[in-house]
Amino acid sequence: MPGARALQAVTMIAAVWVVAGLAAAQSRSASPPIVIVQTRAAPALPTLASQIEAHISARVAIEVRSEPDADPLTFAERASQLVTGGEATLVVWIAPVDHGHLVFAAGPWPRRALIELIRVDDSIAPAELERTIALKVAGLLDALLAPGPGPDGEPGAVLGLGTGPAAVHHGPRWRMEIAGLVASERNERALDGRTTIAVGRNTTMGAWAITPMLGAYWQPSGTIEGEHGRAAITEQGGTLAVEAARRLGGFEGFLRPRLVFAVLRARGQSDDGRRGSATVLAPYAGTELGIRRALATSAWVGMVAGLEIAAERNTFLVDDETVVDLGRGRLHVGLTLTVGW
Repeated sequence: MPGARALQAVTMIAAVWVVAGLAAAQSRSASPPIVIVQTRAAPALPTLASQIEAHISARVAIEVRSEPDADPLTFAERASQLVTGGEATLVVWIAPVDHGHLVFAAGPWPRRALIELIRVDDSIAPAELERTIALKVAGLLDALLAPGPGPDGEPGAVLGLGTGPAAVHHGPRWRMEIAGLVASERNERALDGRTTIAVGRNTTMGAWAITPMLGAYWQPSGTIEGEHGRAAITEQGGTLAVEAARRLGGFEGFLRPRLVFAVLRARGQSDDGRRGSATVLAPYAGTELGIRRALATSAWVGMVAGLEIAAERNTFLVDDETVVDLGRGRLHVGLTLTVGW
């Protein structure tokens, strides 16, 4: 039966990938775009949209609008209306001034609807101007999707708007993670598929996001043949973990010390047809290490690996002969899909 259990594990992982793709597509379609408005006398920047798209980590659409009669110095109110009305995540436009240009952005920050991104001198080449603006917009969007430590959720010192120490907020406060894993044990159980779900709420501590998590999982082992009988094991349980996560460039790495409270249900049958069942409570302690990357503003896909050690060795016997020896230690590895709100 090891081949069947391995196929089950692969199927679970494939399901996580399918759900991840659907979540990403839904989030992309639901997220308002970044709107670049070409106001009166604004310079022609034909590749600005594509450069912004190349530099931002989130999957947000870029939309270019032309409003040649709009006064860029009084466009802030209209830009704020686009954001508050749900038509845009961020609005960017350029105002010509003496010897250069001002690049502005409007976003949904309390008491600060307008941000002056950059002042650009006339001497800068158009290609360099596009690249500079794209980098600034990408940084602003990252700050918008991960608000700083201010009480009103403003972008904070990342944009030069605050005086306090900068902190990194790792996206939505609440997160739910679904994982498809392959669990490996040295003895008769070998490879199993495991499906897990966990929910947590994060708190920012400097560059770290600390997230207590509560979860549940299901791990069927199928039928295991022994010398004097056979046994089918189903494992269900709960998990309690504390995740410490930190951004690593475009990724987010995390470490999770965790406790696992397993319920092992076994049904056995001897060679002469006699049947029996047993239920065992098995606590484990362990840790997980993983990395994830944003698919969209509130969806991440990642990989995780973990180790668990049982408080005691668990075995299941048929006619006083061991059919399944679960040992003490086990490993697991798999894919995760995380959504936030």
